Amino acid sequence: MSLARRALTYLLFPVVFFGALCLGGWALTSGADRTLVLVGIAVCTAALLAAVERVHPAYDSWKRSHGDLVTDAIHVGVSNALVPKGLELAILASLATLAADQAEVLGLGVWPRHWPMALQLVLAMVVGQLPEYWWHRLAHTVPLLWRFHAVHHSSQRLYWLNAARFHPIDTAVSYVLSFGTLTVLGASPEAMMLMAIWVAVHGLFQHCNVHLRLGPLNWIFSMAELHRWHHSLSVEEANNNYGNNILFWDIVFGTVYWPRDRDAAEAIGLADLPAFPQHYWGQLAAPFRWAQLVSESVEEPRPASSPE
Repeated sequence: MSLARRALTYLLFPVVFFGALCLGGWALTSGADRTLVLVGIAVCTAALLAAVERVHPAYDSWKRSHGDLVTDAIHVGVSNALVPKGLELAILASLATLAADQAEVLGLGVWPRHWPMALQLVLAMVVGQLPEYWWHRLAHTVPLLWRFHAVHHSSQRLYWLNAARFHPIDTAVSYVLSFGTLTVLGASPEAMMLMAIWVAVHGLFQHCNVHLRLGPLNWIFSMAELHRWHHSLSVEEANNNYGNNILFWDIVFGTVYWPRDRDAAEAIGLADLPAFPQHYWGQLAAPFRWAQLVSESVEEPRPASSPE
């Protein structure tokens, strides 16, 4: 492997990730528009990964379009923009008073805003990811919830754009559990802004088609090496590595899956549901016409079974 490829493999994620957080920290102290900084970081990271995927892919077959570009682009607009922004406004309106009342009753703010911002960020990730971890885990094991989460696993390849392929209802619940919890606890806007940068950059890398190796950092981040197992056709492999942004709760609850002798398989998707729609409106309707999808898929080969 050439020196340039080794640098992309081992250094691309930590350099971009920690660089993005440093840029976010600068934005907090400089008075720069935080929304513009967040959007700029996400767009630049996406553009970088789209370029690197062409020259240093994990799998060559994932470079080819599977007719998924339009579908995933719509998911980005809905699940990455409209749903979170709408919920953010609703949560702030409905829970801000509750958070203030709670602080008044207790006589002090629950959130340690006096801590250094780096520690607040780590605390926000650990606390905010706990309910999100359990929602994700239940979405794999409770049939009714799986109907919605299956949209995310319908991807037949992983690449930078499908990090946002989620049913809006799945996105909404996950976002409320994480963001709402931190809002009630009184987390500082600065910590949540840095958390948003973490989530945006990590999510793009987590699903990118770039040959990455993180080494010991895999025990902190739920990154591509581990997350590709989560998209496995085998349920025994896929029902692990639930952490969306950190591996901490997978370690605590024993759901880490990381074979050292091989990489995750190139073939991914929904083994039981070959008839699952690949266009946006079909995916939006899929949870509500589940029996029909199962019926349409029954004659296809089924190498593994889904949670239902």
